[in-house]
Amino acid sequence: MTAGPGLRVFPEPADVFVPDQAELAEHLHPLISIDLAGIDPAWHGWIHLLSPLEPMEGFLGDHTGAFHSPLQTTNWLGFALEGDRYRLLGDVRYFARATTPEEMPDPCDGFRAKLEEHCHSEEQSYRLHRDWFRREGRLLMLDADGVPFHGSGGAVALLEQLGGSDEGGNWSETGYFPLEYADDEARPISPAGHRFRFVAAVPGYHYRRSGADWILLFFEPVERLALLTFDWG
Repeated sequence: MTAGPGLRVFPEPADVFVPDQAELAEHLHPLISIDLAGIDPAWHGWIHLLSPLEPMEGFLGDHTGAFHSPLQTTNWLGFALEGDRYRLLGDVRYFARATTPEEMPDPCDGFRAKLEEHCHSEEQSYRLHRDWFRREGRLLMLDADGVPFHGSGGAVALLEQLGGSDEGGNWSETGYFPLEYADDEARPISPAGHRFRFVAAVPGYHYRRSGADWILLFFEPVERLALLTFDWG
């Protein structure tokens, strides 16, 4: 519920993304940065749990298969860590909002206008939640006007889980990313065959109006890769 020295809530995008990919902040909201040494003493540096502004429905990457890569598939999004910053290992057009109509025709009538409206609303909500936290030191779920829902003063968790393992969910049942199962745990496998380890998870809607029901963050320490996936109700 409170951030100790191993957590940084609402980190600045400049501390999350490499300088030549600053435009990633248009597609991904930094929620919380985590000191990797707090998960495993053999690790070092910081890793970042992010919430994509897309999708407005369905899965992230549903309509942009032409721009997928080994670490950017439907409902999965990976990065290389350069120091403490993320580098997207693929094409930014993995995000539908970054494509042109010629590169990705509208999958349904009015899709682009609706997506832009959705992302604008999510950006506003994220800023309201961020500013409330920076002012009050607590994370609350706020309405569109920045007022706590139902007038509640109760804070929500910065993270629902930190460390340990995750037993899977609908994210592990779609077949969109290679997984290995051991001890009832689903473990993503990198393109080079290395195993990711679970780091943390939180509902995306703790940090803005909407988001995934469960955002999961994994780390692969050999190549220093970060991987996100999303559970939807």
